[in-house]
Amino acid sequence: MNRVAVIGYASIDFPAVLDGFFSGDRTVMIRQRPADAFPRPGGCPLYVARPIAREGIEVSVVTWVGADHHGELFTSWAEGDGVGVEAIATIKPGNTPVCFMIYQQDGSCGCLFDPGMLGRETLTGRQKEVIAAADLLCVTVGPPGIAREALDLIDGDCKVAWVMKNDPLSYPIELRTALAARADYIFCNRQEREWVDEGLAATPGHRRPVIVETAGGDAVQAEWDGITVRVDVEPLSFDDASGAGDTLAGGCLAALLAGESDLRTVVASGIDAAASLLRERSYG
Repeated sequence: MNRVAVIGYASIDFPAVLDGFFSGDRTVMIRQRPADAFPRPGGCPLYVARPIAREGIEVSVVTWVGADHHGELFTSWAEGDGVGVEAIATIKPGNTPVCFMIYQQDGSCGCLFDPGMLGRETLTGRQKEVIAAADLLCVTVGPPGIAREALDLIDGDCKVAWVMKNDPLSYPIELRTALAARADYIFCNRQEREWVDEGLAATPGHRRPVIVETAGGDAVQAEWDGITVRVDVEPLSFDDASGAGDTLAGGCLAALLAGESDLRTVVASGIDAAASLLRERSYG
């Protein structure tokens, strides 16, 4: 049986599309915001876990929420998506992380993030059990010390996926090097690739993992065992792409866990998962 643990920060997201540009001492109208869920569940672990759960694979998120209404919302949303919630720890007192994503008229996005109980996260006994029992550990953006601890908890047969994020606090060089030495699958975008290569360069002799690199609306590139493929992305019109990259990673992992070995098919599965996420979003 495939048991997957996805570790990282939870988030409650408040996205909005402006009818102009925000600056100090003035008001700008919100042109659009989600019509179906506002706020909505966010955070890299949940976006990665959803496509895996949809394939009937046992997947749990290892994360932390506060003892508040938002923490209850996050847990209920995850459970409703078929994602295991037994490794969601509640910190008392504590505030669940929230993220305000402000999309401006030119498509640029400003992100306001309240990390809640940043620095107070520790692995509970139940979280350690879930990680140690995993056949695949997926590390997303989260507390770096806990990611290192998680790598020490898994056995040698456990696969490791690394979902990269351009966040030097969550991914210091020491953790990037440790992940590069252990990862079987790496997901990043074109701007983040430099950090991935830096980590891999520090681990000479280590077999090359599967690397899936996105580039916005351009083709997705994947490399494995000397083979490189490029898979085109369907042109879509959208204002809010948050979570698409993490969802793509989850879709690729779901295909791999189901036994798919063709690299092009694996990438296409990830692209389909991300496209479905964007199509499902209802804005009003």
